[in-house]
Amino acid sequence: MSGLSGADRAPGRLIALDWGTSSLRAWLLDGEGRPLDKRQSPMGILEVPAGDFRTAFETICRDWLAQQPSLPVIASGMIGSRQGWREAPYLRTPANPADLARDLLVMDDVAGRVFRIVPGLTTGGDGMPDVMRGEETQILGTLASGLGSVQGQVIVLPGTHSKWVQIGNGAIVTFRTWMTGELYAVLRQHSILGKLAVPAQAWSADLQSAFEDGVARAVDAAGAFGRLLFSARSRVLVGDLAAEQVSAYLSGLLIGSEIHDAMRLFDAGGAPPLIIAEPELAARYESAFRILGHATRTAPPDAAVRGLFAIARSAALLDAA
Repeated sequence: MSGLSGADRAPGRLIALDWGTSSLRAWLLDGEGRPLDKRQSPMGILEVPAGDFRTAFETICRDWLAQQPSLPVIASGMIGSRQGWREAPYLRTPANPADLARDLLVMDDVAGRVFRIVPGLTTGGDGMPDVMRGEETQILGTLASGLGSVQGQVIVLPGTHSKWVQIGNGAIVTFRTWMTGELYAVLRQHSILGKLAVPAQAWSADLQSAFEDGVARAVDAAGAFGRLLFSARSRVLVGDLAAEQVSAYLSGLLIGSEIHDAMRLFDAGGAPPLIIAEPELAARYESAFRILGHATRTAPPDAAVRGLFAIARSAALLDAA
């Protein structure tokens, strides 16, 4: 667990939690949403012993609660899933901070204090429902920072399950999910494609070249993706691709296919897609977009905490401090 020293810290007004599957991030915020202190732990929902989420929460925030026992708390992410502390029902799109604030799940009885969980979102309209949980807070935090205000703006959140989101009138209008990151992990670890792959020590020009080749091929041969995937093996066997380049090439195929498909579905209204991701993954997507002829913008870090504060303020949660 990590954090910042704060012996002479100003009083906090809110604890904000971004509680996912594999990690937990916690912030102590002042009345303007500025972080006074931060904690980070690998205690994601699947790592909490016996599902004792209250103890996990009180442990990571122990010193904050000792100084200010009545601090209100807002949390988002998988903590509100069926595998989490308690399920927060999905809210249908379109949704803005005020909508999410009205549907916050009240957890005071089991958390022992004023404690709210942000609901996930669901969307549909094409016969295939889609869901998100946690990303909605990052998106609204980015909007709160002044980015993404263009009508029809498309926001991309790469990851295990990449989300493509359409914005309108300050709200999340609709979204779609691509299982890009999970497919990469499955193919790399559990399929014949990964058998010849050799781990690379660091990202290099050769790996970037293989990645770019994969992106371009995914678009040039769109509609033949199954055959393209096998080329991650066949090209090594005939000496056309080095074993160290397999993972980068496979990543390019998957990301290129995702972008090609998604850009046909979403009309960005002339604004470049906005990427919300950690720097390394954001750079990978920026590169793929550039290869395919699209400009992009990247959101600043810590969008989640800005979104949590915006929702909490809309819910008048800070009045409980």
